[in-house]
Amino acid sequence: MSEKGQTRGSRSMHVTILAVLGIILFIVGIAISTIHGTGLRGSGLGTLAIVAGLVLLFIAYLRYRSKRA
Repeated sequence: MSEKGQTRGSRSMHVTILAVLGIILFIVGIAISTIHGTGLRGSGLGTLAIVAGLVLLFIAYLRYRSKRA
C-alpha cells in the first residue's frame, strides 16, 4: 500500500472525528441550556459547548473542503 493512500484515509478519518465531536458538543450544549432542572443551566457552559461544537464543525468542513480541491 502506498503512503499516499494511507495519508488520505487518515485525513478523512480526522475530518469525521472532528465532525462527530462537533455534533455531540452542539447537542450537549443545547441540552444543557434548554432542559429545566439541570444544575448547569444558566452557568454559560451550554453556550460554551454550542460555540465549541460549531467551531469544530467549521474546522471539519474547511478540512474536508481542502481535501477535495
